[in-house]
Amino acid sequence: MATDGGQELAARESVYLVSGDMSRAAMTDSLCALLRTRQHAIGRHRFTVLDTFDGRVRRAGARLRRTGVDEAAIVAWQPRDGRAALTVRLTQPAHFAWDLPAGPLQQAVAPVIGVRRLLPQADAEEHESLFDILDDRDKTVARLRIESGHVRRPAPRSPWKPLPTLVTLTGLRGYEDVYERLKPVIESRPGITSCPDGGETVILQHAGVALDVPTLEIDLAPDVRAEAGARAIHRALVGILLVNEPGLRANLDTEFLHDFRVALRRTRSLVRQLKHVFPAEVVEHFSAEFAWLGQQTGLLRDLDVLVLTLRGQAGNVPDADMNAVIEFLGQEQTRARRTVLEALDSARYRTLLADWQQFLSRPVALTSPAPDARRPLADVVAHRAWRLSKRLIRSGEAIDEHTDPAHLHEVRILAKKLRYLVDVTSSFYVADARDHVLSALKKVQRVLGDFNDAQVQEIRLLDLARSLGTGGGPANAMVALGQLAERSRQRRDRLRTEAVDQLGEFRACATAAACRRAFRRVIDEERVR
Repeated sequence: MATDGGQELAARESVYLVSGDMSRAAMTDSLCALLRTRQHAIGRHRFTVLDTFDGRVRRAGARLRRTGVDEAAIVAWQPRDGRAALTVRLTQPAHFAWDLPAGPLQQAVAPVIGVRRLLPQADAEEHESLFDILDDRDKTVARLRIESGHVRRPAPRSPWKPLPTLVTLTGLRGYEDVYERLKPVIESRPGITSCPDGGETVILQHAGVALDVPTLEIDLAPDVRAEAGARAIHRALVGILLVNEPGLRANLDTEFLHDFRVALRRTRSLVRQLKHVFPAEVVEHFSAEFAWLGQQTGLLRDLDVLVLTLRGQAGNVPDADMNAVIEFLGQEQTRARRTVLEALDSARYRTLLADWQQFLSRPVALTSPAPDARRPLADVVAHRAWRLSKRLIRSGEAIDEHTDPAHLHEVRILAKKLRYLVDVTSSFYVADARDHVLSALKKVQRVLGDFNDAQVQEIRLLDLARSLGTGGGPANAMVALGQLAERSRQRRDRLRTEAVDQLGEFRACATAAACRRAFRRVIDEERVR
């Protein structure tokens, strides 16, 4: 069910926080004494804030709330663009976008949360006073909401904590000038401060929800010593590994494994790419150990990607056959997940993390056997990035419609290595040149990654069809697997053509010039020599 207020759709919204020594009633009296209002019934309601682990709903400026339980549960989506809320009654638990009933709400939520699980972030109980703000003709020109209440973490349920009073001024389309005139009136009240992050953030903060997920955004000076800078980058990567491990273990959604593996690949790649920054024995040991961990998690990731891809092809295969395929793949995922958990529970993994963190936390020595340890990190990274960009351009020249998939995979790895280097030291480069290089790299990575996925999926589907046949599985499911494998092959062939085009664009003069500008300090050094 969707609501649509036509002319009265919200145009803009401002949220304000009231200091703790002023009650909701006192703030209500203060504001109503200044404004011509019509009060609606005072309401009390309880709801659960839903969002993904990495806060995709909140970062999109929207909110998603669930009221009630089981068959009585209702989910409400409030977008940030001022349109009216969309609501839907659930007939089953909704953990992912595809669990939501088909309709406008699902269509709005799916692009925002992708394949991530919706997690209950906070339970809230609010007392709300809603007012129409009226003009001289008693026409509603804005709305005012004043609310207070309590909040707690849902699982395990923690004690209720008081919420501060929030004041929300909502403008209506066609009355933007009124909204702008009302803002100073609201802001003039004692004890009120602007809350640009919105009321949902206040709720989550008071519930004790961690809003900042570790990222690779590290502020490094270009002249930082290479060893010190590399250690800082790797400490950030360890943080990403650790924050994703619990969700990976609990099998909450596939993105925990994906983000875990991205941090893992970045770690191994950067250790190898900057191999003269750390002592040789350190590079060799940890490269081998992180490679082992990557091997333990690779099969499960391939299966996760395959299942997600098949979900997008559900209309191409009869439901019964697709369900049989998904069920069989679920059994394969369970076995692969067991391998991952055994690796995470192993002494080898615990030792790897402990030794790596211990190494990264050591004070940087004045001297080092590694030849690049004392050089500026910007010089070391730019030198390696320049060499990789030239190799990528040369490799792309040999790609055509008949190139062996193994060679395309090698080119894909080259693009990844260059992307990893530029990503972690993005502040070192001229901004427009860096952005051009990254944009071109992302396009190359996307098409080569999709090509690789299609290649792997074709092989995996054919292997599964053989396994299903050996185990006496349903004939229809085996036929469906064969059909899906053929679609993967056709998709791979289409992507090969697109890969040739994207690599051609990367070799174009504009991208080559952007690489020269981004890695200029190395080119200047080479000219001096």
